[in-house]
Amino acid sequence: MKRILPFLLIFLVAADALWCIAVRPRQNEAAALLAEYLPTRSGLADAQRNLAESALFRHAVSGDWLKPQPPDPLELVPEDALLTLDAENAFAAAQSLVSSPLGQTVASIRWNFVLKQLGVPLIFRRMLEQQTAEAKSLLANPLLQDVFSRRTVTALLPPETGADPLSTLPEHILLITTPNADANKELFSAALNTVAGKRPELLWHYGIGILVFELSQGRKLHVATIGGRQVVSLSLQPVRRSIEVFIRHFFFRQNGMLRSRDYVEMKAGAQGRDDFFLYADLARLRSLFGGGEETAGIPYASSTALRSLSFFHQRDGKAVQFKTAVRFAPELLAPVQKELLDAAPMLNRTIGKMPASLPLYFWSGWLEPNFWQLLLTAEGKEDAIARTESWFKNQTGLSLSEILSLFGREFSVNVASISTTGLFPVPRLCFVLEVREQKQAERLLAKLTSGLPVSRDKVAGTQVVSLMAAQGMMQPSYAFADGFLLLADSREQIEDILEGQSERLPENAVFQTAAAGMKQPSNLMFFARASALVDALKELAAWAGTMTAINDEQAGAKSKVLVDQVVIPLLDSLSACGAVSLRSVVRPGELLIEASALHAEKIPEETGAGR
Repeated sequence: MKRILPFLLIFLVAADALWCIAVRPRQNEAAALLAEYLPTRSGLADAQRNLAESALFRHAVSGDWLKPQPPDPLELVPEDALLTLDAENAFAAAQSLVSSPLGQTVASIRWNFVLKQLGVPLIFRRMLEQQTAEAKSLLANPLLQDVFSRRTVTALLPPETGADPLSTLPEHILLITTPNADANKELFSAALNTVAGKRPELLWHYGIGILVFELSQGRKLHVATIGGRQVVSLSLQPVRRSIEVFIRHFFFRQNGMLRSRDYVEMKAGAQGRDDFFLYADLARLRSLFGGGEETAGIPYASSTALRSLSFFHQRDGKAVQFKTAVRFAPELLAPVQKELLDAAPMLNRTIGKMPASLPLYFWSGWLEPNFWQLLLTAEGKEDAIARTESWFKNQTGLSLSEILSLFGREFSVNVASISTTGLFPVPRLCFVLEVREQKQAERLLAKLTSGLPVSRDKVAGTQVVSLMAAQGMMQPSYAFADGFLLLADSREQIEDILEGQSERLPENAVFQTAAAGMKQPSNLMFFARASALVDALKELAAWAGTMTAINDEQAGAKSKVLVDQVVIPLLDSLSACGAVSLRSVVRPGELLIEASALHAEKIPEETGAGR
């Protein structure tokens, strides 16, 4: 204040001198000119009303700035955060996972025995035991239970210039929570028992105190209470940055991550029903950790086009939903990516004809001929393309590209059942393909089946062609119906689809509960009765172990331990999940993926037709 007064006095003297020299002699002259520009009484009234309605004026006269309300934790996270996780009750989520059938199974597996049988070195087994013990200790810590039972925001901030991002990663993590008032004094001292008898060091940054606690191995814990929120980091810089963001809270209505338009738009997709929300700035992460035009050596998968990602969890009635959104720059997409992500979502025109009893159903609107051609070309398989083109030309008179052009975008796969009575699981399959040129497709299939024993019959007014293999015991069949080609390994599957006498998939209560949104335009759909697939997967795992033992006795012994002690118990735990679904939708500059899971105990009662 003493430094400001002399400058204020000099300013007043200079202003008075300027008035005497420049303004007063021409005061009369300027009066008329000023009168022309002076606001009218109504203009002054409008200005007064606008000032009274402004947020800054209301904030100033209300006195709220003297005792500000606690800011949203996101307003204490710098806008350039690489990762942000907003969790309502992280401890409850962890407890739910641990107590789930999957979590209990993982905990019950004798990992030390399994890893020893697999030949894992002792040092790694001990490291795993130590980390497991530490994780259990953290979950049992009363302080952490208290902290993470309330809303917490965890952010990964970019490292300082020149720092190794991987080796210093933990030091750039910022944790923000709302402390329990009763336990606030003991939050990071007595409860954590990390001070070891030493008084914490007190630092100041813009008038806000930062407590520095000494931890083991030379690490330090930095804690500050900012606007009623507790801010914690292993490094001083993240806490300082959070304080600086808080200072700006007095000048901007939205602050921190809430000033990020991308974050706010993606967060709005959760509609306020999420219990955790993860946001990743993929562009900044790529620039920090490296990443070129190609991803993992794949020439047709450019990572530079990816901009940001969000992932969140919410409950929708009886089903648990996970949703992911990936934003990208269309102009930076690789050709194959562009072919996929330029495809507009469409209605599934065949799902209404599918039987409700299917254990697995897959549909895609991405079957573009150009996509497959681009994919093979991008992989550098021009020779394979040429040989394939020549083979199809000799066999059918049409090239591969001409054959692909006969079909449209829609493609689906039905798994009617999975037989586990043989040497290995065998699914009963039916393929449904959209047909653009039905006459040419009919001629193509007629040419491929010429000279083979076939039967032709009408089913619901549609001709079904069946190949009589193994003296008619096997009848792979096909039919053209409503602009689609149906190909199945049995005649019964096509008859079930065409006759439509049993319950259909969209009418099924389980499908409606677990696969909400499937009636909307989409690019991909997947639905499975998980419990029905577990037995088949267990048989497949056992078969793989047997094949391994036949080829290598020692490797077979290891695979038996892995299958019996790990794979089979984990698959059994998945039986608790009654049904799962997945749906993806492409929007301009954004890919959305929705996944749902329905617990077996919450599966609605089904009609006999649907079983």
